Amino acid sequence: MRELFQEIKDTLQAGETVAMATIVKRKGSVPREVGAKMLVHRGGKISGTVGGGCGEAEVWRSALNVIDTQRPTMVQVDLTEEIAMESQGVCGGIFDVFVQPWHKTSLEGQPGMQDIAHLIGNALEGEQAIVLATVIAAAGQWRSCTGRQMLVHENGETIGNLMLTDAPAGWTTRLVRDAQNAIVTGKPQIENVGATLVVVESTTAQRGTWAEIFIEPFVPRPVLLIAGAGHIAVPLAALAHQMNFSVSVTDDRASFVNRERFPSAKQLLQGDIEAILRGYPITPRTHIVLVTRAHAHDVQGLRAIIDSPAAYIGMIGSQRRVWAVFKLLHQDGIPAEKLARVRAPIGLDLGGASPEEIALSIMAEIVMLRHGGSGRAMSESLRKRYMERLHRMDEEE
Repeated sequence: MRELFQEIKDTLQAGETVAMATIVKRKGSVPREVGAKMLVHRGGKISGTVGGGCGEAEVWRSALNVIDTQRPTMVQVDLTEEIAMESQGVCGGIFDVFVQPWHKTSLEGQPGMQDIAHLIGNALEGEQAIVLATVIAAAGQWRSCTGRQMLVHENGETIGNLMLTDAPAGWTTRLVRDAQNAIVTGKPQIENVGATLVVVESTTAQRGTWAEIFIEPFVPRPVLLIAGAGHIAVPLAALAHQMNFSVSVTDDRASFVNRERFPSAKQLLQGDIEAILRGYPITPRTHIVLVTRAHAHDVQGLRAIIDSPAAYIGMIGSQRRVWAVFKLLHQDGIPAEKLARVRAPIGLDLGGASPEEIALSIMAEIVMLRHGGSGRAMSESLRKRYMERLHRMDEEE
């Protein structure tokens, strides 16, 4: 995402207009998630994707028109038509794409779009979260506000003004709160706002005035902090890097925690594991995996991080080893409720036993918890339904 906004910044610096297409709503099975983006240049070049195929081609054509008119638009892509056997597509849902022109023209009450791109890029580079609030639809006296933008920092500071005159009292506070919540969840959302009714010369001026605001968090890469640089840590760090995690590895053995073994890690922290864990800047985006070589390191490590705001704490070990660690820490005064947050034994039960397979099971659990998944096979709930339909087809022949 940082690279995408850098591309916007460079394009605007060159005096060109570019169109950003963003999925803002979806229903049913669609190829991309809400927030997915495609950048379209005047010559037709694209960066990113909103799903490919005919639907993306429709968005691409609309984006070229938006560049010419410099007026935003909403495109609805319908994939619910019957899927032909020869088609490469397997989706059958509907999604709405907001296409926004990014240009150098400044709007009243908000920073220039080049500045917005710069601020978002800087925040991500500095591993700070930031939210872009955009009016994606509006009616009544707010119709002209469509496309206006406002930035919300993690601390609640705002930059820009959506210019929604006569909005209900406290709506900005609510918007900031929703933006901060979006940072926590990492998921975009839509805020609906209606104007306060005001009688002017016996006419209700604001009737039918409303706006939809797309609240889009830009959150730095999630962090994977691996305590213990043994045989499992190597494939775990590599897999996490491929999944766009910022990886840090700590161990007290210099011969283990080195660039040769962990070429893609952002940080290699050699020293006392407990001390490093205590001093590490753990945030709600940090995922901690304890794969140490000794029972004592597990106890010391968990003691250091059990009260942290980490999104995930997992510890490798047999049931017997895990119980021994939990028992000792509980005897030291750590409540059972706090120990319950530790995922141990770590990972999903995939049945594998090699270091690479264990690494996969660990990352599978982290991804499941990050996105609210169930860990079940996606075919499980549909297999029976498909079979019933196929049998009915056989009976109708």
